[in-house]
Amino acid sequence: MTPQPAPPQPQQQSWFSKNWMWVAGGGCLVLACCGIASLFAAGALATQIPKEPIELDGPAPRPAGNETAARVDCGTPGPEGVDCEIKRTGGTAGFQACWDLEIACVNGGVMVGQSCGSIAAGAKGGTVNMAVASFSNQEGCDAPKQGTVKNLVVTEE
Repeated sequence: MTPQPAPPQPQQQSWFSKNWMWVAGGGCLVLACCGIASLFAAGALATQIPKEPIELDGPAPRPAGNETAARVDCGTPGPEGVDCEIKRTGGTAGFQACWDLEIACVNGGVMVGQSCGSIAAGAKGGTVNMAVASFSNQEGCDAPKQGTVKNLVVTEE
């Protein structure tokens, strides 16, 4: 009797060929998570610094009757200061509007400036430039981030 050669052993599959579906699925999951996270990050960065003047005081309440009222909207700070637009929201008499503008900075500092502007009887509004020199704590601010109009007082003239 002649010895028979042993039957050939089936070739073992590599780890990758056994688990390729898990690797591909995990890779897709990682890419999807990174993609979603980057969309959120891009959206958050895009909304932090305004590119155009923004309304900082919200809509003013409408006065009852013919009472004189106004709102102030300030734009983006620049080298000459900040332009603030005074808008009449009620009445027709001449008036003076005075306000504080608080500018929050990227580094957490806050600059504060005060200003006033007069609007003639019947006029719809006007613009006042708040000069850079009128703001306190300029050395504590690295870059302006957001401004808020506060303490608006409207007085008939």
